[in-house]
Amino acid sequence: MIYDYIIVGAGMGGLSAGLNLASHQKKTLILEKNALPGGLVSNIKKGRFEFDTSLYDLYDYGDDKSTGTLKELLTKYDIELETKVIPFNIRLNELSTKSNYIIRGDMDAFLTELERLQAGSMPSLKKFIQISQEIHEALDLLKKHKNIPEEKYPNFYKYLDFSTLNGLKDLGMPLDTINRFSFLWLEIGSPIHKLSFIDFSEFMYKLTFKKDVILLNKALDFTLKLANRYQELGGRIYYNSFVTEVTKTPSFYLIKTKDNLEYKAKQVIFNPSKRYVYKNLIMEDHKEINRLENARTLSPNGVVVYLGLNRSCEELGLKNYKYYQVKTLNSEINASTMTSLEHDTFTGIVPNVVNELASPKNTTILVLKKIFFDDALRSINSKNYAEFKEYIAQDLITKFEEAFKIDIQEYIEEIAVITPVSLSKYTNNVNGSFYGYMLKGYDNAINRLLTYPEEEIKDFTFVGGSSLFGAHVDNAFYSGYYLTEELLHKEGPNGK
Repeated sequence: MIYDYIIVGAGMGGLSAGLNLASHQKKTLILEKNALPGGLVSNIKKGRFEFDTSLYDLYDYGDDKSTGTLKELLTKYDIELETKVIPFNIRLNELSTKSNYIIRGDMDAFLTELERLQAGSMPSLKKFIQISQEIHEALDLLKKHKNIPEEKYPNFYKYLDFSTLNGLKDLGMPLDTINRFSFLWLEIGSPIHKLSFIDFSEFMYKLTFKKDVILLNKALDFTLKLANRYQELGGRIYYNSFVTEVTKTPSFYLIKTKDNLEYKAKQVIFNPSKRYVYKNLIMEDHKEINRLENARTLSPNGVVVYLGLNRSCEELGLKNYKYYQVKTLNSEINASTMTSLEHDTFTGIVPNVVNELASPKNTTILVLKKIFFDDALRSINSKNYAEFKEYIAQDLITKFEEAFKIDIQEYIEEIAVITPVSLSKYTNNVNGSFYGYMLKGYDNAINRLLTYPEEEIKDFTFVGGSSLFGAHVDNAFYSGYYLTEELLHKEGPNGK
């Protein structure tokens, strides 16, 4: 059989691509090297605990009153999720000023608190929210290949080449307010002097208008639901199928796997990045690919420590959903400190605060994450790997206890650690990066979208977190939909 499409990798982008193609009756096969779908969206089981490796926030999903794009797409495929809207519930510790903030409520409550901390901030904050709506509408037109009238969307054009820092300054926002308002840069992986104003605006638009939600089931339940629906639509998925080579023949593409099986397809879609594919599967020194990849910067990598605690979050005093510690709220200075193993910036998530079913009764899951810039982990090798994992886990636990004066050490029942090494092995992410390529400067989501027709690789399509729109489930999933829509459009109504 010659498939219409073979998709390499069942991550969010690959599953989305498969769903869209199968819903259009295309003969589609997904080859996934692991035993389960999802890529970064998966689970780790340790004892009686089941840790979600990621997906503690589902952006651009929303609720019945403000439906996000992700929910619209899943509804299109008749996929329903049990979700819960989560307002801000954050505790933030800033070491340089010895400040400890509690951020609770919706976006309006957050803006009110920023005004309280710095009088005169509200006009610029409100202006930003208005501009984020305008930019979102312009982006929607761009994705639909429609013209964006400059007279109707002047701020889209004005801020197209602004960094987040310069854009917020241009709005007249006080510097202290800028730093407090943009603390979520850690969720995007790019400090705000590098992060595009357009990308930051779209991220904040989702939080403001589409709401942030959590899954009330495990992440694996979500990815299995996607994979099962894809198969119900007629698509095939083969697990434990490690693709080792892709070659082009005059009539089709030949895909070979580690267990010496061969598959044929008219077109191939990749969930892994171009960098990985051309180096490991096509094994071709493609000058244009090298140029495009060298123009990009890999986002930071890092370590995640999953803790199963044998007390409830109420007993432990874990009252907030998220915890952040930073050296300083100035993201440029803070990022410059995150280049050594010993830096003090980390994040924590307590799923049980918003979902009592996240772990067994009277237990708690605490997830601690520390990211690194500039290849801070280059000294880690096979000889010191086990020692490093033990060190970094203990370091994070100690830092969390010291920052928030909460004892957790004696209540640890289970512990699991994910490093860039394990992440690369499981997902093929280059350098173990969490976020694919850093959204910065001219390599932002808008410019990737605008230049895609010129930079599109003739033979293959690339979806996922390293693709057009950046990391996070919503962006990776949308890339699979958007890029397969482009392919289907090229085929025309007769599918040619």
